[in-house]
Amino acid sequence: MNQNIWKGILAGAIAGLAGTAIKLVWENVMPTRPANVDSPTVELADRVKEETAGEALTAEEAPVVDQAVSWLFGTGIGALYGGLVELYPDMPTGKGSVLGMAYYGATHGSVLPMLNAEPWPLHKPMKFVSSEFSGNVVYGLTVEVTRRMARKWLDERDAGLLPS
Repeated sequence: MNQNIWKGILAGAIAGLAGTAIKLVWENVMPTRPANVDSPTVELADRVKEETAGEALTAEEAPVVDQAVSWLFGTGIGALYGGLVELYPDMPTGKGSVLGMAYYGATHGSVLPMLNAEPWPLHKPMKFVSSEFSGNVVYGLTVEVTRRMARKWLDERDAGLLPS
């Protein structure tokens, strides 16, 4: 595989989409919070709208914001990861598990609780913490597997190895 940052970013973005899809399915099966509790995304978006427009998110806006941010953030993290793996091909990826653990640690394990968008992991029921953590690891594994396949496909396409 030839080093190419743009192919890495594209493969990572594709992988981020796949990882986000899997993570959202995971969260439907294994909830990460009680049904009556807003996601941290909705909590933060509600605060921003309150500060800027003086009103809360509507019931119709909340799920749209939640989905949009999930897809954009998951795709962006995948693209960043794809670019980093391209720049540092010997970087240990743990088959994506390292990405998933870092994703959890940088969001639900630290920044979101610091912003009071959700409780700290030690202050939440273990079933929700383990589901959130596991969902992020599944995201990371999916991103790495998909990134490798997409990156290989991009090289084969450019080499003319794929049928037109």
